[in-house]
Amino acid sequence: MRPTGNHLTGYLAVCAVGALIGTSLAVGAGASGTRPELADVGAWLTGAKGEIVHAHGLTGEVDGKAALPAGMAGHPVSVAQNGRTTLVLDEGTGQVVRIDAAQLTAAQSADHGAAGLQLVSGGAYAYVVDPARGTVQRIDPARTTAESPPVPLEGKPGAAVVDGEGTLWVPLPESGTVVPFVEGLKGTAVKVADAGHDLTLTVADGRPVVTDGTAAATKVLSATGVRGAFDLGDAFAGADPADVLVPAGTDGSAVPVLAAGTGDLVVVDVHSRHTMRVRVPTEGHALGAPQLLGERVYIPDESTGRLLVYDTAASTPTEPVPISEGPGELELFVQDGLLWVNDPDGAAAAVIDADGEVRHIRKYGTEVPSAREPGDEPVEDGVPTGAPAGQVPPRADVPGAAAPGSGTPSGGASNVPSGGTSGPPGPTQPAPEPGAPGAPQAESRSGAIRITFAEALGATPQRYVLKGAARDQTVTPDTVGPDGPFVFEVSGGSCEKQYSFTVVAEYGGGRPDKESARSALARPCIAPGAPRELAFTPAPGGHGGTVTWQPPQDTEGSVRYTINGPGGMAETRGRSHSYENLPNGRISSVAVMATNAAGSGAAVSGWIDLTPPPQKMNIVNNKPDGGSVGIRSEPHSTNGIRVGRIPAGENPEVTVHCKTKGEAIPHDSETTDVWARHTYYDPDTDKNITGYTSDHWVNSRSNPDVWECE
Repeated sequence: MRPTGNHLTGYLAVCAVGALIGTSLAVGAGASGTRPELADVGAWLTGAKGEIVHAHGLTGEVDGKAALPAGMAGHPVSVAQNGRTTLVLDEGTGQVVRIDAAQLTAAQSADHGAAGLQLVSGGAYAYVVDPARGTVQRIDPARTTAESPPVPLEGKPGAAVVDGEGTLWVPLPESGTVVPFVEGLKGTAVKVADAGHDLTLTVADGRPVVTDGTAAATKVLSATGVRGAFDLGDAFAGADPADVLVPAGTDGSAVPVLAAGTGDLVVVDVHSRHTMRVRVPTEGHALGAPQLLGERVYIPDESTGRLLVYDTAASTPTEPVPISEGPGELELFVQDGLLWVNDPDGAAAAVIDADGEVRHIRKYGTEVPSAREPGDEPVEDGVPTGAPAGQVPPRADVPGAAAPGSGTPSGGASNVPSGGTSGPPGPTQPAPEPGAPGAPQAESRSGAIRITFAEALGATPQRYVLKGAARDQTVTPDTVGPDGPFVFEVSGGSCEKQYSFTVVAEYGGGRPDKESARSALARPCIAPGAPRELAFTPAPGGHGGTVTWQPPQDTEGSVRYTINGPGGMAETRGRSHSYENLPNGRISSVAVMATNAAGSGAAVSGWIDLTPPPQKMNIVNNKPDGGSVGIRSEPHSTNGIRVGRIPAGENPEVTVHCKTKGEAIPHDSETTDVWARHTYYDPDTDKNITGYTSDHWVNSRSNPDVWECE
């Protein structure tokens, strides 16, 4: 460079070039270009080849994969996905690995030294639950190492979950409790069932829900207790608790519960409190926990490698969705509004959207992110769950409809050779046989049961009628026409009873009627809402009082109320509950929950406030004799200290807080051990002074509104 007068410009240019060169050397010129950007709408899936793959939720394509440490090959592994943090647990050894999505590597790992652990993450926390030792240990989601010592649970835990606020919930079936960990710290156990009951946790709409398979009930939880409960019905009460299957999480507020032995399926909406009940064919199948997405319930059939599908809108089972080529475990979970299905021991997986569109995933392709197996065709529109349109037979009773398999469009000529000459007429199709309607599904509503069913296949009936309504029930409409809508509303009946119905297709013309299978049992009511207008009225002098409330707006059937307050739980069928012998000066929480035969609604919470109400009174008997009235730190003339004084001859107004027993003081031929705790404004110091003065100079004994101190 040739020296010029502009030295500053030259020096800046040299520094800029040097900085660019240094940055390139430090970062690497091509490094950022080689890092794959994985789809935000996607999920990590395990496999049997010692690797974990990432699939795009909207296309079903694998857009990245990472090799797990060599020692994890062939071991069962589980994945905890929480936003951009992905952790993998080796269930055989207890090793936890964090996946670096940018580098597609197993970035950090830590060995937690035990088989059979559970790995759970949510919010800013991750946990390792050890069922054998009965402990929970918080780990660093980034480093995978322990952040705190193991916390004992005082029992063997079941499968834990993390709710929408990041709180860990751990069920302890042996004690019938669920233990929350709020911000990583163990909280007070919540009693949810009798000891020894089978407990399964679900996160629905971000809220923890526990299903008691033994008592056939589903309960919504909070850190302070049970916030609502739903009765699953008699079919579940007689089921083997091990056959009561519930998912670990759902996309919305509805929780599907399946009795695998009988095929009874209940969908409980913990927000609206509606319940839908139906029977699905499950005999001879090895089933997993159901999942709900959109209007369809998906049940993994591990005896065939398929998903059984029940369409709640059409009120009928639909075509199963094939996943793997044979029997085996199927993992189901909902993430980003999509249902993911994975065969952890094979190459098969799928992603299903809320409309039922299925996209199959080939987990084992080339090592290049976003690549498929050579020669594979991309899945553009997904794989439909039902039969192709050409395989669905048209209604035979519609004029001009083509016969199944004829290949002739509706209204076109039939049996015409390609040459255009008419040939002999083909065989006459037999008249379709009358068929039965689909098994009805029953949905419990406020004061009614809604019955929906699938139309009969084959011949078209003249109408549909509902059977099974009791004398005190009304069916609307009286009949349903052949074109639907295929819905009956049954109003009336008793909330304490369960009802089952069938639908009859009436054909007329001498053809036999056909009756459907029976619906599942349902009640004409839903769990009540929260009680209203909770209030507490203290008793004279405190030490207790009465809690009152108004019934929920949608109360149905016989309602009882559970009150959770000082001293534990209590029940009543009235609208009030009284407390006695409580200490004054304390504020206690109280919650009231309404329950009918369908379950319990949300609780209403309030406070039992026994803070003594302050009273305005005047000092008395303070004679101008030269002796001031003392204010002491304790109700005693010598204990404590003198914190203030009221000049002799003055009887100012003071605020009396309460009265208490102390030293017995004689005065003017009278002795009392009552002392008043009060606040006096001292004009000399311009301060409020609070302390105790003997009741000779306050006379709080004569005021019934002055309570005893704590």
